[in-house]
Amino acid sequence: MKKIIVSLLTVFFVLSGFVFAAKPVTTIYKIKGGITVDGKIDDWKVLGIEPTVILDKKENVAIGKPYWLGAEKQSAKVYVAFTEDKLYVLADVKAPKGLANKHLGREIYQGNTIEIFLGFDNSQPDREMYAETDYQIGISVGQYSKSEGKWKVKPSAFGFNLEKPITDAVIKAVAKPGGYIVEAEIPGSFFTGWDVSDGLEIGFDVGVDDVGDKGLVRKIQLTWTGDADGWKNPKGWGKAIIKSK
Repeated sequence: MKKIIVSLLTVFFVLSGFVFAAKPVTTIYKIKGGITVDGKIDDWKVLGIEPTVILDKKENVAIGKPYWLGAEKQSAKVYVAFTEDKLYVLADVKAPKGLANKHLGREIYQGNTIEIFLGFDNSQPDREMYAETDYQIGISVGQYSKSEGKWKVKPSAFGFNLEKPITDAVIKAVAKPGGYIVEAEIPGSFFTGWDVSDGLEIGFDVGVDDVGDKGLVRKIQLTWTGDADGWKNPKGWGKAIIKSK
């Protein structure tokens, strides 16, 4: 009887661990003066900003686990920062096809894209529907033709849950051996719920969509939390604390 009770308690605590597991937490720095969008990490290093999230483990593969080629070929270091009126993102990504996204508008997730999830009012972290202060944006690397030496499709940004392009975004995508760097400046005015108060806790996640080694449509998605449903359900997002630097 004692063994049965011990076994039941063990199962209870294991299940409780899954149900009440703490959400991952990171820091997003609020800086002064902004960052030059040039596809280089230099400004971030000068500011002393380390990657906000690193996606390089199997646990980060939210979609397409059987197709993940491993961290040496598919992984990312993503830097995120705020100013009073802008969001900055830089992603240093390992991706076999590099600057490969022929899609436009809400379909950019089908190519190589960085997704940022932000919830400026995180007073209900387990909410299962988007609130007015929740956002999913995508930053496409565009499609560059080496043979032609030009962009076939230029980099772009799109607000998925708002169903509209971010026309004032400034984006620079640069190819590198085995992948790419994409950097973007997004105006805070795009987000009606914009709030970057020092010390604020926000809902947060990062996704990296990748076409794999075939280069047709998205083969895998890496996310910081490992959650695949962040596009419709903020419950699986992690948290970020805004800290002035």
